[in-house]
Amino acid sequence: MELHEILYQGLLNADFGDLGDRSTYVGASDVGGCPRKVVLSKLEEPQYDLATLIRFARGHLAEHLLYLAFRGSTTLPKWNYQKEVVHETRPFKAHVDFDFETRDTLAILEVKCVSTIPKEPYESWIQQLHFQMGLLKDANPKKAVRGAIFCISLNEGQTRLFDGFRYCRELYQGLLQKASHIRECMKNPALEPETEKGPLCAWCLYRPGCPVYDINESIPEMPLDDELEQYLGLKETEKDLKGEIERLALLLKAAIENGNPAGDRIRIGKNLVRRSDRKSTRLDGAALKRDHPEIHAKYASENSYEVLLVE
Repeated sequence: MELHEILYQGLLNADFGDLGDRSTYVGASDVGGCPRKVVLSKLEEPQYDLATLIRFARGHLAEHLLYLAFRGSTTLPKWNYQKEVVHETRPFKAHVDFDFETRDTLAILEVKCVSTIPKEPYESWIQQLHFQMGLLKDANPKKAVRGAIFCISLNEGQTRLFDGFRYCRELYQGLLQKASHIRECMKNPALEPETEKGPLCAWCLYRPGCPVYDINESIPEMPLDDELEQYLGLKETEKDLKGEIERLALLLKAAIENGNPAGDRIRIGKNLVRRSDRKSTRLDGAALKRDHPEIHAKYASENSYEVLLVE
């Protein structure tokens, strides 16, 4: 048997924890996702490719790194890994990555493994966390419940903690309604589940036929799935890199301001880092058009250019 096939079959049948029959309940990750995608995946088990299975396994590896670290710690409060929390009357449940318990407080740590760490947590992550906190609050009404999202990039060796989330009754009630909608559509396949656009739509197995993207025209299909995935991933990386470069530039400028208030430079290792003021001259096209339209019309030119849009 070819190695790739061995890997595929191994990951397909790997035991990453007992989540039970997911077609019988609505989980926290379901509530954080697009209802249409969730319902269709529960009505018929999707056929994942090797790349998707590897991404799933990567998430479990990230959790295991934290598990090993927590297991060796002597300073943490009482904690659990993959604790199951179930709604008392409805088939809603969550498998919490890590929860920590003190006398007055319960804290959830949700782990996310990504290629590049975003500047802000995705909305789907936040919804998933709030649903988990709500279920935990239902089971422990006398305790304060809070949560955090720990984001880790195994590629870059970088981490980021998005903290400060608190149980919110209003958010939880809204997510319970979303879970109920998903459950009703699971029970009655004739119902049309709602759709939610998100950053993962391009990778969705159920994108074909999605009402959000339904257009009445015939478009030829091309077998460039891997190339498109790489393109979209790099575009997201470009955004994050730009923000990170700006953040580091501000930090270095502040270091010059603090370390050399009377000057404009500092040394970092073998490098000289200096701040330089520069000037540029820019033409106010709107003002020119308003005050001197004839001159603007004489020298203005319209150029066409091509852009790539992925919908």
